[in-house]
Amino acid sequence: MDIQRWKQELPAIFTKLCREIQVNDTVIDWIDIIFEQIGNASKCPPHSHTWFEFNYVLSGRMQTRFRDRLVTINEGDFFLIPPGLVHSHTYTKGNPHEGICLRWRIRRAEGSENGGAGESWYDELDRLSHWKPGGYTDRYGVGEILRHLIEEALTGRSPLSLQLILLRLLETIASIAQSERHGQEEPEGPKDQLIKKIEVYLEDFRGKRFNVADLAASLHMSYGHLCRVYKQRTGITLIERMNRLRLEKAAALLSESSPPLVKEVAEIAGFPDLYYFSKAFKKRYGVSPAAYRKQHGLGDSPNRLAGAGSANG
Repeated sequence: MDIQRWKQELPAIFTKLCREIQVNDTVIDWIDIIFEQIGNASKCPPHSHTWFEFNYVLSGRMQTRFRDRLVTINEGDFFLIPPGLVHSHTYTKGNPHEGICLRWRIRRAEGSENGGAGESWYDELDRLSHWKPGGYTDRYGVGEILRHLIEEALTGRSPLSLQLILLRLLETIASIAQSERHGQEEPEGPKDQLIKKIEVYLEDFRGKRFNVADLAASLHMSYGHLCRVYKQRTGITLIERMNRLRLEKAAALLSESSPPLVKEVAEIAGFPDLYYFSKAFKKRYGVSPAAYRKQHGLGDSPNRLAGAGSANG
């Protein structure tokens, strides 16, 4: 298992697979197929997604907290995070994990109807929204499918062939959900549902000026009550959480194989002030955005650095 080779050769191939495909009544939008890059991070704070995220630990170990439950994920284990599930990660010092992560969204294809005798594939995949949080030892052959995907990608197989392997993976995950009866999970309490709604709102927010009052109004709550409830449940304020999400977005952009200019990253992540962005980023990650870009991306040429302005400090 040559993970370092995989990290070097496969990202460009996997990027070509990240597009929408339609299968029967379902449109699957592949968002990411990546090997995890945790760098020197020791943890990832509570957050949620608007997509499904599947993680398979190839080596090492990590810990993931699903709501109030802390789970250790070892080599050969996997977990699935449905949209809206608040979770966090802790990375084991001295034994950092290596893993592969797949992210996707689904929607029902326009004009499709479940007119056949069997259940629609959309309904089958949508059932993963009720996946029971936790770490799962791979006794289902998931690792074999992933290895097949990697081997076929390395040998230059066509995107169509690789997409078929990905569909087989989704089919396997859906069958696991059916065998484990994940749809029978107990419903969350009202406070957990509120935090989920807030997290989804924050993650989807794309504006430059986050207004807590607007969020409170959308949830039919007062500004003060919303702030108190969120702080009590999570230990941080809504503004702090919003800034963390924006900094995580910025770090992800700076880690791309061809990262944008630092100034562009600040704008995309929602920081209108470049100086404040640099200061906040350095406080969070210990280095300036430009230095982080050099460490994780391709680095800046002199001409590109000129466009980053004061963010190099």
